[in-house]
Amino acid sequence: MKTSLSAAVLLVAFSASAAHAGDLTTEELLSIAKAAYPGELCWWERAEENLHQAASWSLTYRAPYEDEADPKRLVILHKLPCFYGAYNFGEVWFVETEYEGLMPLHFAEPQLDIEYADDEETAVSAMTITGFTTQPALINAEFDEETRTITSYSKWRGLGDAFSSGTWTFREGKFVLTHYEVDATFNDEIDPVTVFGGEN
Repeated sequence: MKTSLSAAVLLVAFSASAAHAGDLTTEELLSIAKAAYPGELCWWERAEENLHQAASWSLTYRAPYEDEADPKRLVILHKLPCFYGAYNFGEVWFVETEYEGLMPLHFAEPQLDIEYADDEETAVSAMTITGFTTQPALINAEFDEETRTITSYSKWRGLGDAFSSGTWTFREGKFVLTHYEVDATFNDEIDPVTVFGGEN
């Protein structure tokens, strides 16, 4: 409870101190991220050494009830390095707006029940979505300014023949899961199956 409260207080304090969205420095954002994720999710000492990997983007939109005469709303998207593996690298993301201030960005993902046809897990007999969860960090994620999408690519082993990949699209001020594919077979081939959404 104390941890959650201190993170919330810090978020409010920084949001109130920033006169306009986008005024936060990378160092201030890092302090907020440390308070928001104080556990073992992120390797903060390593992340601090790699702050050059942090990035921010400006996005604009109009709410569905607004028309062309209304000014567009501004959203600042922030990315910070979080953890490092042999072939997977994690990032945490934040969004910053004029009215809501700075908020951690979490990502919807399907929860899967995977049944394999063999002991070597080279073939899948069934793969079912049992529900949805949210993730505070994405793996090997990139933001595409042209399509306004964030895409992750999580390798299940170094070879990369088994993986999961999600795409979240910026719509009406939110990042919405629009595509999720999984290659659950360890068969030295790249053959993903779309489990949520249409063509990416």
